[in-house]
This record gives sequence, C-alpha cells and structure tokens, in this order.
Amino acid sequence: MITLLEEDKRAGAENEVSVKLPYSQDDFMLPANLHFLGTMNTADRSIALLDTALRRRFDFVEMAPDPALLGVVDGVDLAGLLTAMNDRIEYLVGRDHLVGHAFFMGAQTRSDIDRIMRRKVIPMLCEYFHEDWEKVIAILGDTGQGGFIERKQLPVPPGLDDLAGDPRWRYIVRAEFAADAYVALGQ
Repeated sequence: MITLLEEDKRAGAENEVSVKLPYSQDDFMLPANLHFLGTMNTADRSIALLDTALRRRFDFVEMAPDPALLGVVDGVDLAGLLTAMNDRIEYLVGRDHLVGHAFFMGAQTRSDIDRIMRRKVIPMLCEYFHEDWEKVIAILGDTGQGGFIERKQLPVPPGLDDLAGDPRWRYIVRAEFAADAYVALGQ
C-alpha cells in the first residue's frame, strides 16, 4: 500500500501500479490528483523500518517548536517557558526530543498550563529520561523542594541497614505547583 502512495505509481503516471482488492477482486489504484499530508513526531522514529520506507518515498518538512506562537497567560511567559525547557532538553538528549509549541496553544489560564505540565509535559519528560527524576527536575529548573516536583528521602527499610548507601528518594508531581514554579523554570 505504501507503494501506491508514491506519485509515479498513481493512475496515469509513468509507473502506474494497481492492486487487486482481496474481497471484491477489483483493481485499485490511487488517482494522480490525490495529495497526502501527514505528521510524525520525532519520537515516532522508533519504528525505524517504516520511517525509512516513508523517507525514501516522500518529502519531509521539519516543523520545529516555535515559541513565537505563544503568548503570556496569567503572567506565565509561555514562549520563555518553552525556550528554557527545550534548551535544557537539547543539551541533555538532543533536538529530537523537544517539546512542541502545540502543547500550550490552547492554554487560557494558569490552571490550563498547570494541567498541561502535569498531564503531558512532565510524563513525557519522565519517558525521555527513563524515570531519571533528577534530569526531569533539571529540565524544569526545579530544586526538588518547590516548584513542580516534591522529593522526599526514603527511610532505609528494616533489615537493610547494611545495604544503606546513598540516600534514596521518592519523587512526586505536586498536586499544586508553587506560585513561582514558572519563574524558577527560568522563563
């Protein structure tokens, strides 16, 4: 089916291709005037074989995050927030993991921004960094004592005193973010 999408394989083209549909046994081909637009997140590139097949056949136009499309909502400079996070992400893992501006496009209130951070951005960062919460905290400009993430030291369980070494921590996304959380992010 991917082959049928190629421009030179459509009806009337130089290398026209048709396939026989399994149930009706009708011949099927795509018309020449059909245009496809698709999106793919850089994280989707984990399906390497499909990605390679698509890249061989189609044009790709990169759509990088554009902080200029974002404004200020309830005193939070969304462009500054996105820029600060993405600079840190690119430094730590590269540009294929940047947060897109679309996450914040519909935000109308501080509550909307908090929900986006709690339900979309922070979980995505946890995935990017394989639950390395210290890196998530670094991206958020958080010290682990305020802002977005709460960090609590875990007690050594009874009977494991001999194995105790460096402190172990529990990380919890705060139910309510600190009033200055976005300022601390460095926006």
